[in-house]
Amino acid sequence: MPTVLRGPILNPQPDRTIDFLPEGVIATGDDGVIDFVGDWRAFCETHGGDGAAFEPVDGLICPPMLDLHTHVPQWPIRGQFCNGVDATSPGGRLLAGLKRNVFPAEERFASLEYARHVTDQFQQDTLANGIVGGCAFLTVHPEAAFDTMSRLGLLWHGGLVLMDQNCPERLRNNHYLQVDLRNLAESLGKRHVITDRFAVTTSSALRQYGAAIAREFGLMTQTHLNEQITEKRFVEETLYPDADSYTHVYLRDGLLDTRAILAHCVQMTAAEWSIVQSRRAIVAHCPTSNALLGSGICALDEMIEREIDYAICTDVGASLTTSLLAEMAMFLLVHRGRSRHATACEALWRTTLGPAGLLGVDGQIGAFKIGMPLNYIVRRLSSPITSNSAEDVIRDHLLNLRAFRSRTTDEELSQLADAVPSPAALLHLQEDAAELARRTDGAIARVVMSD
Repeated sequence: MPTVLRGPILNPQPDRTIDFLPEGVIATGDDGVIDFVGDWRAFCETHGGDGAAFEPVDGLICPPMLDLHTHVPQWPIRGQFCNGVDATSPGGRLLAGLKRNVFPAEERFASLEYARHVTDQFQQDTLANGIVGGCAFLTVHPEAAFDTMSRLGLLWHGGLVLMDQNCPERLRNNHYLQVDLRNLAESLGKRHVITDRFAVTTSSALRQYGAAIAREFGLMTQTHLNEQITEKRFVEETLYPDADSYTHVYLRDGLLDTRAILAHCVQMTAAEWSIVQSRRAIVAHCPTSNALLGSGICALDEMIEREIDYAICTDVGASLTTSLLAEMAMFLLVHRGRSRHATACEALWRTTLGPAGLLGVDGQIGAFKIGMPLNYIVRRLSSPITSNSAEDVIRDHLLNLRAFRSRTTDEELSQLADAVPSPAALLHLQEDAAELARRTDGAIARVVMSD
């Protein structure tokens, strides 16, 4: 049955801009495929008279979003990554939080019943926030990994986590890993992503095997890289002193031979950026996680000037919420005054059409284009739209930042950039993250996906 939606529309474009249509129309034929995108007047001219019967949409229409870096088993502890962790932990908040809070949460995925329960809650929560796919870390448990990927929608990618050192015995891969990785690759196809936890918990031998599977089946890989200074030192000075750098560990072990998603990339050197650039790797930029863990601020201008692809991601459970709207708002907060590229339009593009292209699903999702299936979300509006500027509409209405006053000062952002945030800075960042989550909670009124 044909569909004609009428309302304000945000539509990402291939050139990284966002079109805003205050009186927009999206129409489909009987097959559910878009055959018109434009303004109401143009639609009436091409369809005669007053156009056709249409459905007025009470809200802001935009494409569904994709989260390229999240952890399904950490959903129950979202925002609790650093609970009970001292801000001055000798090994850093990242490693301390993993040991105290994350690993115990992931151990629970040994129970398939529990894993199903969490996966279903994760799925409901992400859908409620307008997120319909992306790339997820699972755990080392094969049965749970197979089941989780079967329960998540087809736009979700992910993989069995590879770990064999510096972690609890119960979170190390079993003797059937080779069979499990091959079975996942054969059953999931490109949705299967070889998932190296990070250089701290994955040995070179295990990483090299995972990389070989990725090459054989043409799969993407994913890992964490250079999140914190103490982590970087541990990797380069203690675990892999013969490597040129943290990034070089992944390069020489073959993890970057196929397209890789590298989460965080905060504490990078110029030489490491050159490797990422030359291997066409993707950066999963997680502003909230980087802020709340005190890791630093990713070099946005460096990535854009080097034409390194990146997506804005939540990194749940280090983030408080699965909402990418909250993450987009934090992106604007941490980069304010530091980059001319930190715009609301950039943020929306990096959660919609940008990641869709990186996952190779931009023919299905990410924008409204003639010939594509109609997939959309509706953002509930709290006030009438009075601007024709996409930047203003995204900032004031999609992200609900009108009258938002950050508690974090510019001096505290400078501390964060230097990875030495004071207790006051961490507190203010936590308060800002909570407020941004509150402003986007329950914001999505509708999520519609084509069959």
